Parts: sequence; C-alpha cells; structure tokens
Amino acid sequence: MPAKKEGFNRVLDGLKKRQLQHDFKLERAAETYEPIQNIGSGAFGIVCEAVETSSNDKVAIKKVAHASATPTLARRTLREIRVLRYIDHPNIVTLRDIFRTQGPLGIDVFLVMDLMQNNLHHIIYGNEEPLDEYYINKFLGQLLRGLEYLHVASIAHRDLKPSNLLVNQDGTLRIADFGMAKFTDNSSRKHDDEEHCYYMTQHVATLPYRAPELLFVLPEHSTAVDMWAVGCIFGEMVIRNELLPGRSVPGQIKILLTVLGHPPQHVIDEIRCERTRKLIQDYGTKADGEWDDIMHCKARGADQIVRGNCDTIDFVKQLFQYDATKRINIQDALRHPYIQRVTPQMAAQKKCPFRVKRDMMHVEDLSHQDLIKLMTQDVRSAENTYNEMHSGGSFWSAGDFQSERSYEIQKAKYETSSHTNGLDGQHELGYVSGGHQWRIPSYCAA
Repeated sequence: MPAKKEGFNRVLDGLKKRQLQHDFKLERAAETYEPIQNIGSGAFGIVCEAVETSSNDKVAIKKVAHASATPTLARRTLREIRVLRYIDHPNIVTLRDIFRTQGPLGIDVFLVMDLMQNNLHHIIYGNEEPLDEYYINKFLGQLLRGLEYLHVASIAHRDLKPSNLLVNQDGTLRIADFGMAKFTDNSSRKHDDEEHCYYMTQHVATLPYRAPELLFVLPEHSTAVDMWAVGCIFGEMVIRNELLPGRSVPGQIKILLTVLGHPPQHVIDEIRCERTRKLIQDYGTKADGEWDDIMHCKARGADQIVRGNCDTIDFVKQLFQYDATKRINIQDALRHPYIQRVTPQMAAQKKCPFRVKRDMMHVEDLSHQDLIKLMTQDVRSAENTYNEMHSGGSFWSAGDFQSERSYEIQKAKYETSSHTNGLDGQHELGYVSGGHQWRIPSYCAA
C-alpha cells in the first residue's frame, strides 16, 4: 500500500507540474522567473509561487488569461495595473514587474508581486480557537490604514474579503487582488450596468461581504462598499465564521433582512431591479438584531470583544448602515473612539499619487479597441517571437519596470497633510505599534 501511495503521489505531482508549465508559459521572462507551484485562483486570474533567479527572492505571479478578450476583462485588467504600478504603501501589495504574452484568446498579462506567506482567511481558520483580540485589532488597523490611502483618491477595492488580505509572518497585512478596483467618482458610471444587473452581481464583491447598494442593484456606489466589507471581515475575525453567510443573491438579501431588519423606504425606492424590490417587500418586517448577540462567540466565553452598550457596538452599527451616505467613512472610522482605543497611533501618511487617480479615471470611458491599445502600451511584451513594429509596443527585459516604477515614485508629488483624514494635526493610526515587535501565532505560519 505505501508503494502504491507513493506512485500515486508521483503521478499527481507530475500532473501538477505539467499544469503549472501550461498555465505559466513566461517565454522571455522564463529566464528571470522560475514557477514553483500554483498557490491560488480566482474569477479573473491564477497565481503561482516563483523564484526570481537573479536575486533568489520568492515572488507571486498572477496571470490574467486572455485579458483583452472582452471589454470587461480588459477594463478590469487595466484598473488593476493602474492602481498598483505607482503605489508604494506598506499595507498594499507591491507590484514588482509586469509583462504580457500572446495567448490563444488574446493577450495574457502577468503581474509579479512580493510573495506573502499567508492570508487572513487561513489565519482566522488555522486554529480551533478564535483569533486573539490583539491580532484582530492589529489587522483591523492595517486594513483601515491601507483603505485610507485608496479612499482619499476615490478608489474603491470592491472585493475585500479575508482571502484578499495577505499577511506575512511578522504580522504585516497587505491588501491584494485589485481586479475589481474602480475609481468611484459618480460622474463616471458608463459601465455600471454590466456589473450590477441582478444575474451578474456575483462579479462585484463576494456575497458574504457585498454591500446593500451592490446587492440591491442601486444606481450608484462609492468607497462605502469597502466599509461594509470591513464590518463583515471584523465580524468574521471575532466569531470565526462568516457574519452574513449567504450562498445566493436572494439568500443573502434574506439574511440581511433577518439580521438588520428592513432598509429605509428611500433605499427601497432606489432599487432598479423589480425582482429585488419585490423580494424585500414580500419578506415581512423583521426586528433588528442586537449586535452583542450577532457577534457573540461561544468559544470566547465571558471575554467577548463586542459586548454591551459601548464604543465597539457603535463602531459596528455605523459600518452596517443600509444607506451608504450614513455609513461611516474611512476618515471617521480612523478617529472613532473604538479604533483610537485599540489601534496604535502613527504620524500622518503620504497621499496616493494623483497620477494613480488620473490613470484610473482614463480607463472608464474607453472602447474595447482603445483598451487593447492602452494595454499594449502599458505592458511590455515578453514573447519569444516579438514584432515591435506590428504591435506598437516594446520589448520586456528584467528590471525595466522596477527602474521606471522607482523613478515615478520618486518624482511623484506627495502632499502630506494632517487634514487628509480630518484629525486636525493629531496623529493618525498606524499599521504597527511603535517599537513593538510582534509575530502571528505559530499555527498561522505558512
């Protein structure tokens, strides 16, 4: 039996290796990056662990297959590229390199990022005991810090969930997977319909973290969708289960109605989908849940994190507002008494470069052909048989992107202002405590 098992494992390893070679044909870039193993997949990409041969550093390579095949894929790929290429923030994943090849259905885009050892989903569920309050506060503070950097530039992530929050062994958290990120200025809503129709809303935010304005198909949404997700992630860290665990759009709506009661009438009136409006109206009136009961964790015994009539309850209530205009924003969240009490303080952080905001705005109103042209210009080709005159692009070579990125970050005009988040000169909240070295529990290690 052991010999048969070893033989089966060899066959399985061989299949995995062939699949890895098939998925990650890097062409010219194979001289610089050596794929090791597949480590994840999502709706719009697959990820492998690789080694950067010149430095022996481990990296993560995300492949967006046939990124140019449809306007939606092209737009989302360009959004992710343009969010990440000139961002330099300790709580947002770092883009190290980017290149493209020609796939069977269009352009394949590869994004090379720092390899993080784990994600928050694995940390939450990696032990039988719920996550210690100390780490909950640390992760929450870092998440808010990274979101402030994005939200001040009117950029919403739109797919926040524990598996998209990467965590290193030293406890550093970084926001990742910006395929759904979008500039949320209300003047640019040309392509919202393709993302918000009743049957397609699964493509914007994962169900248990989806804000009502997305779930109910309201005409507009903003960075407030991320604040709803923050509440869901906070609750999941507390109770070690999804707080609003829907598995279908109708089921998710019913969970919200059961836990939170009916939305205000003016929110119902704005719902564009008749089917959704009828579901809400026919469901009946439900009493609002008490948050100390909703977020009660039996395994914590008497040491509950959300309990009583205190600033914790107030913070949670402000995150879970049906009306996005009344939901707490990132600036008010950072100065909320609960966050001030549990999260270490840091000096004001730099602003997101205006170039990132400008580049994101530019993507929204382009045709499919213009999106492909822009993708070709933004991303160098790593093809072995590359014709520069034919595609209008340029050759990829190791280090080109990193040197250009460093140059752009250095010349970017950052403006540091204590008024950015309304703290009037007070210290903002940081991502690590001053001088305190801490590590995630051993059970969380990769």
